[in-house]
Amino acid sequence: MRELARTDRRAKIRAAAAALLVLAGGCAAGAAAGDAGPDGRADADGVRDADAGTDPGPDPGADAGLDAEPDPGSDLPSPDGADGDGGEAEAGPWCGDFCDPFSIVLLPDTQYYTSKQSWGEGNTYRKQMQWILDHRASHNIRFVIHLGDITNNNTVEQWEIADRAHRMLDDAGVPYSVVPGNHDYLSPFSRSGTRFNDYFGPTRFAGRPWYGGHYGGGNENNVALFEVGPMRFLVLNLEYGPRKDPLCWAEDVIAAHPDRQVIVVSHCILTHGGAYDHNCPNVDYLVPGGDGETIWDELVARHSNVFLVLCGHVGDSELVPRTGHGTNLVHQMLVDYQFEAACTAAAPASCTSHCQDGTYTGNGWMRELVFHPLEGRIEARTFTVEEGNAVVFPGGRPWFFCSPTNPVGPEDHRWYPSDPCDPAHQFSFEHDLRPPAADVRTDAGRRGFTDRTVNTIGDGDQFAPRIAGRPGGDFVAVWEDDSSPADGAGNLDVMARGFAAGGCQRFAQLEVNPTTAGQQRAPAVGMAADGSFVVAWEDDNDGNGVFQIYARGFRDDGRERFAVRTVNSVAAGQQRRPAVAVAPDGRFVVAWEDDQDGDGDLQIWMRGFAADGSERFADRSVHDDDAGNRRRPALAALPDGGFIVTWEDDGDGNGYYQIHARGFGPDGAERLARWTVNRVADGQQYRPAVAADAAGGFVVLWQDDPENDGNYQIFARGFEADGRERFADFRVNQNGDGQHLAPAVSVADSGAFVAVWQDDSDGNGSYQIRARAFTAAGTERRAEWTANRFADGQQRAPDVFLERSGDSLVVVWEDDMDGNGAYQILAGGLDLPP
Repeated sequence: MRELARTDRRAKIRAAAAALLVLAGGCAAGAAAGDAGPDGRADADGVRDADAGTDPGPDPGADAGLDAEPDPGSDLPSPDGADGDGGEAEAGPWCGDFCDPFSIVLLPDTQYYTSKQSWGEGNTYRKQMQWILDHRASHNIRFVIHLGDITNNNTVEQWEIADRAHRMLDDAGVPYSVVPGNHDYLSPFSRSGTRFNDYFGPTRFAGRPWYGGHYGGGNENNVALFEVGPMRFLVLNLEYGPRKDPLCWAEDVIAAHPDRQVIVVSHCILTHGGAYDHNCPNVDYLVPGGDGETIWDELVARHSNVFLVLCGHVGDSELVPRTGHGTNLVHQMLVDYQFEAACTAAAPASCTSHCQDGTYTGNGWMRELVFHPLEGRIEARTFTVEEGNAVVFPGGRPWFFCSPTNPVGPEDHRWYPSDPCDPAHQFSFEHDLRPPAADVRTDAGRRGFTDRTVNTIGDGDQFAPRIAGRPGGDFVAVWEDDSSPADGAGNLDVMARGFAAGGCQRFAQLEVNPTTAGQQRAPAVGMAADGSFVVAWEDDNDGNGVFQIYARGFRDDGRERFAVRTVNSVAAGQQRRPAVAVAPDGRFVVAWEDDQDGDGDLQIWMRGFAADGSERFADRSVHDDDAGNRRRPALAALPDGGFIVTWEDDGDGNGYYQIHARGFGPDGAERLARWTVNRVADGQQYRPAVAADAAGGFVVLWQDDPENDGNYQIFARGFEADGRERFADFRVNQNGDGQHLAPAVSVADSGAFVAVWQDDSDGNGSYQIRARAFTAAGTERRAEWTANRFADGQQRAPDVFLERSGDSLVVVWEDDMDGNGAYQILAGGLDLPP
């Protein structure tokens, strides 16, 4: 009897796949993607009917979308169908009892069904859910995916309609997933400004067998799992314009399920013509996040088991195959018909202004993806639940109005063919559904990442970021932080957070200074080849207005390596603005401004340490004399433990500063005598930055005002390890207008380098972070570019880490893109051309 029941069920499913019509008029579905018959329609190989009246009804044995029959488990044949004796003929097909077609239903933007329609039998959202329930058994529907923009205005009334619609699936045990779109947030846009979690939060799905969890406290990023016999799937649902941390979480989820075939869903990925949508999140929203290309580069392309990407957001139908780094073919699909408006005319030719017209809702269009295990094929069937409704379509016959046959509407609203039978709407593509090999992750050397927030607590201000990294691309960022309420507003602490190459977290944000009283400011950081790092900062924990220089060491995972120690031996006077350089073996040097005699004239002092924090050489003056004023030291570690120090120098006390430098060996003894870096002495030269290559050569940057008119440029000069000039002074910034300030530099092993600075070349008072890459000879490698994605507000105080190979870099800066006066720390990664 069990075999007879199974045979009867198969017969029903196959009969539905072969005979049911998708659209009135017998639209032929299932042509290979891009392949049309001689009449311009897809070649027929099986169609379905959207008329629920022909369906026998839901399968009473179905449970949570999984087959009611026992899983064959270990009795399944091998993936190639052979058992070693008789091959497929004896062992049966690889899919065993699960070779019949099954489907996933896609729900594109439902926002107008919740905002322009009330709940009731005529509500299109309700009709779509009823269609799923009516066809669950005959179409073997295993999962339902909503593509975002559940509501239009994030109102309670609209969420209530969506809730009632999905409650229909809940009550029937149909597995589904949801993801928010941009319209599901408040206006103006805010990541926290959504009612999504009030209705579709984790508690709604808790205990559901298909629900696999979520990222953070909400459900904007969630995972679902379902199986069809030996075919195991994972659905990753990502927030609108996903931030870096959810993308990293998604990578971890894939790694934790290496045997799953992966579907990635996010509301906004593709746009018209199949290009990536680069306006997600919308630049006007002023929030960091990834666009369509980010999702590809930083997630999809890296994982061999991702085979399908789904999105809505843009009114169009697109299919874009692309090969990932692991040679896996990924089909990226845009499905959204939300701008289709109802037309009661007698014929489609009379529906000349029914695209994004005031009555538009989407006309009930949705899509079913039919999986054919034995054929290794996935079929896309687009249909509408409003077929036969003469209030929506002329004579009730479905038609698309956002098409070239719409002569009155704007040309940019003619997105797809009007004929529902066109291959733009009905198509298929090949995909091997057999269980894949374990997922393989590879970034193919691409470690760039879109702008991300570094600080995990957004309260208060975050200033003065510094960055250091190691070979391979791992890095750590440190900054001043005013997020803690414990010590009062305006009292800064020093924070650190570690990242792997590519921008995912290696260790969580930590407080560097164990004593939080008073002020801790001006952090500096250096990293050894093994990833251990040292942070130095100026500290006034007793609140007496006098600062000391402290340092603390950490292992590569953020655990303490050595405890906090005072760097300066003489506590009298002021000690400010430390710099730190860490050699590849972990030995380090700290330099700082020092006024231990209290005369108001600052000098540069330094002290050397072993990797464990013990003294290597005692405090000493960098320049030996104490005439005039010396400020803002910068350090570069050399491969053998030696180092270069640069600083602002007004030794003659005339009020004009030059950039001086001096080289030292590992023991603090002089290696290169003091010299002036800038060859033109006119005007002011401030804020030096220095970095060294694997052979001991180095590059110095500074901001320079040779005309003494108050407008600064960024200059650079290169040197060999013995102090000889490698290349002469030159201006780094290409546009000489306006202000160019706060330079930073990082040098690869080869001597190639990257310079960054804050730039207001248009003189509007708003700064951007600009960058430019050079060869070891000082010739341009990449033309100047803007490092920050969002240009609104202020971006200041950059620092940069160029990975030792010179292939990728990370820039950090303080950012107030929304102009509210509060700064956050942002970072962005970039891959450089060879």
